[in-house]
Amino acid sequence: MYLVHAHLAPPAYGEAPGEVMRQIRASVLGHRDVQYVASHPDGPGGPVLGIFALADSVEEAEERIATLCRSALGSGAGLRGWTLGRCEVVLALPGGRPRTDDGPTMA
Repeated sequence: MYLVHAHLAPPAYGEAPGEVMRQIRASVLGHRDVQYVASHPDGPGGPVLGIFALADSVEEAEERIATLCRSALGSGAGLRGWTLGRCEVVLALPGGRPRTDDGPTMA
């Protein structure tokens, strides 16, 4: 299973990110290889979906999720103008530990 971040780019005007993300989330979540979808409409780099997907490789996961997101974006009038930016697997080092922005390594 891979965690794929799908970064979305909004149009200059249109639906609020939260509503758009709910529509895309519902569409993507229906796919047999998608296990879970987290929606972050106010992410620091813009709206992003965190999608846990089953795949045999990083490349397959990224391609599958990109295809699903593009299909979802093309399916509704309220999504007009929204585009998919980066779609990439989030990589972590084995044994790595999360860090806070201003503090020591957390256990």
